[in-house]
Amino acid sequence: MGNETLSDYCEALLNIIMDVIEDIILIHDSEHTVVWMNQAGLKACGKQLDEVLGKSCYSLMGRNSPCEDCETPSSAKQTSVLKFNKYIPKTGKYYECTSTPLEDKEGRVAMVVQHLREIDE
Repeated sequence: MGNETLSDYCEALLNIIMDVIEDIILIHDSEHTVVWMNQAGLKACGKQLDEVLGKSCYSLMGRNSPCEDCETPSSAKQTSVLKFNKYIPKTGKYYECTSTPLEDKEGRVAMVVQHLREIDE
């Protein structure tokens, strides 16, 4: 591994795995701020990773406020997985969206992992 630490190696490996997934994987905090997105997500919104980090997920979809059917507030208030269907006008596609909250050491929701799989209408 040379000068790489095990942590660096694991992060690189995880990024490779997530980037070969054709579904959109998006990680953001409870305030909708993007902290990571895989290549499928970047392709869907036509951006590079450095262009999405720190931005709100809804701004990437051309919106000024969260989507009306956004489940982030719900997933941030509970620790269970939420699954729902969603139409995203910017992509013109329907998705099955799974929101999974990740808690910090104090039990508060720190991040939300969203998995969007394209579905037929």
